[in-house]
Amino acid sequence: MLGAFDPVTGGDQRWQVSMSWRYQQSDRHFRGTHQERERQAEGSEVINDVYLFDLGIRYNLGPKSSISVGIPYLIADRSSPIRDSSRQVVARSVQEVDGIGDITVVGHRLLWDPARQPRGNASFSLGVKAPTGDDGATDGRTRLVDGEYVTTVETVDQSVQAGDGGWGVVVAASGYRLLNGAGTVAAYGSGTYLINPEGTNGVETFRGRDSEAILSIADQYLARLGVQVTPASWRGFGFGLGGRIEGVPVHDLFGSSEGFRRPGYAVSLEPSVSWARGPHTLSLAVPVAVQRNRQRSVPDMQEAGRHGDAAFADWVLLAGYWYRF
Repeated sequence: MLGAFDPVTGGDQRWQVSMSWRYQQSDRHFRGTHQERERQAEGSEVINDVYLFDLGIRYNLGPKSSISVGIPYLIADRSSPIRDSSRQVVARSVQEVDGIGDITVVGHRLLWDPARQPRGNASFSLGVKAPTGDDGATDGRTRLVDGEYVTTVETVDQSVQAGDGGWGVVVAASGYRLLNGAGTVAAYGSGTYLINPEGTNGVETFRGRDSEAILSIADQYLARLGVQVTPASWRGFGFGLGGRIEGVPVHDLFGSSEGFRRPGYAVSLEPSVSWARGPHTLSLAVPVAVQRNRQRSVPDMQEAGRHGDAAFADWVLLAGYWYRF
């Protein structure tokens, strides 16, 4: 199961290599929890298609400790409406970006030796995120000016940038507990918080308001809770069902929260299936959004009545493969 508790320690299997893949199309506009359905009706929604690949390499230092490296690669495009002088949508402008994202190096520590506590455990993680991804990628943006199409090179939107431009600290915890004597039903939970103490990254947004002229380097978070069922008769197959929340806070834990960001969160119901045999593990999960909330940003709060919007996905496709040796 993607993101579930994974001890991966002890024994002769010192290494684990993984490849995970995330796809989402974000085109549902929200201000707060209100969906602006008129955007779809008039064809003026912004559409993000995001493909995120992540190569993971993990080494077990001992029965309770390990270290991992995550190397993401992003392929994305963003389609925006082109309006005429009467504000009617007449065409669309597409910006594209691809490249390596921000690499993470994280240490993990189990609370108990898995050989002595096979029915449950907890893991705590601490690491660093390096600004290896391009946070200022540019591409052509087309507009209709005085009846003519004009294309200018601009920074692509923050939502499809490969990096955020800042050093960060990764803090995480996860755990599981077997709920029956046969060991076929388990509860799991995990939480990850990315602390980005730097305020802004110096990249221009080409937005009209001075308070949103530069991109913010925002914190991020993810939490999951659910149950996994793996009957012995299913020969390695399992089914999971849980809840998930992920988002960007309005205010960072440390440092400034100025600059342009789209704070908010999505709450999803997350069904998943998995298969494990020997050193191989496959997983597929499809979180389906049940609530989306685009919160007011710091620049929004500086102007009475202002509340920016954001495009969210209806669902996300998560797939992964792990190999231990």
